[in-house]
This record gives sequence, C-alpha cells and structure tokens, in this order.
Amino acid sequence: MISLQDVHLTLPSSAGPVHILRGIGLDVAPGRAAGLVGPSGSGKSTLLMVLAGLEKPTSGSIRVAERELTTMNEDELALFRRDNVGIVFQSFHLVPTMTALENVAIPLEFAGRADAFDVAAEELKAVGLAHRLDHYPGQLSGGEQQRVALARAVAPDPAILLADEPTGNLDGTTGEAIIDLMFDLHSRRDTTLVLITHDMQLAEMCDDVVHLRDGQVETTRAGVRAGGVADAAVLEGQA
Repeated sequence: MISLQDVHLTLPSSAGPVHILRGIGLDVAPGRAAGLVGPSGSGKSTLLMVLAGLEKPTSGSIRVAERELTTMNEDELALFRRDNVGIVFQSFHLVPTMTALENVAIPLEFAGRADAFDVAAEELKAVGLAHRLDHYPGQLSGGEQQRVALARAVAPDPAILLADEPTGNLDGTTGEAIIDLMFDLHSRRDTTLVLITHDMQLAEMCDDVVHLRDGQVETTRAGVRAGGVADAAVLEGQA
C-alpha cells in the first residue's frame, strides 16, 4: 500500500541546506498498522506530510495506493487525497464556524456525495457523538473534537489513515479512548494505518514499529499486534 524508495527532502535556510529526510526506505503492506517513533526532529511529521502528498520530496520514489505521488501536480494530489487518504492531526483542525455534522460532511461534499450529511451523521454515531451533531467545536471537549476529526477522516472510507500524535492534546484517559476507537475503525474497515507517536507503548500496539533518527529509518520490528512483544529483538531497517 505504501512504498518509499530513497526519499530525500532538503530545504534551504540562511545557514545552508537542511536535510530533513535522508534516504528513507519504507514499505507498509495493505491493512497493516505502522507506528512511527523517534526523537523530536527525526523527520516523523515531515514523512507523514510526504505520504499525504502535502510536501514534495527533493528526490526519490513515493508510491501510495499504487500511485506515484512524485509525478503528480497539486490538483492531482488533492484528488488523490480526497479519494484515498484520511488524516487525523494533533490539533484537530476542525472548522470552528461549522457544526460537528458539517465538519464531517466536508470531504464527502467535496467528493460530490449526495448523501454527505446522512453519512456524516452515521459516522458521528459510530464514534459516540450522535447527540452532538449540531454542536460547534468550541462547545465540545478536546476528546469530542478529536472524535469528530476521526469521523471526518474515515467518512470517505479511505484506503489509508494517517495520524500525527492524535492524543497529544488529550489527557491520558481520553487519549486511550481515542486510540481504542481509532484501532477499532482501522480493523473493521481494513484501513492501512500510519501512526506517529512519542509513546512507545502506543507504537507497540501496531503491527510494525519504525524508528526514525536524523531523517533516516534506523530500525524496524514487529509490534504486539503482529505477534511481537515489547522487548522483541530489533531487526535492522532500511537506512
């Protein structure tokens, strides 16, 4: 479902070129959950942006859902995201002037779905917010806002779900509930999940655990879902 080969991303700065991604090689099979971990500045969020087609690499190949992203223009990438990718951010990114129902309906309306609001209502019901359809983001708790964001991400039934620190702005109990819900949706819909987290225990819930450091894949190994254990032997990944 996801295949990166020798992906580099270098950005200019007043102090000289900044090498953010340095030869990333990574494969994620369909239906798998991959947890990306690493210290701050290791390139995790940038890698997620590249996978979503929101950032163009300097060089290398990025194939997602059998499409080569590096050859697409901005309009083609926007259509690709609409049809294939759902994204959950740490900061929710809900439209404050729209109700929960309207926020979830946005990607469905962009796709031309006549049943956008009916589907949005069902998705909100699936994340336990059937009673919050007409509430605005400012009237919802952080956990409720992230549930709306999750419902919006999965409403178009994407092949790939990308999550960037989805529990970073939530307390422990609320965060656990969001993660349980996200993995449940991932499993039931057979969606390929890529999850960025600083929480090693959370990463271990995935099928595969990928460690990034200095813009490179340092190691990969099996997570608990794939039959591994928290102290499983580390396998050398691509660098």
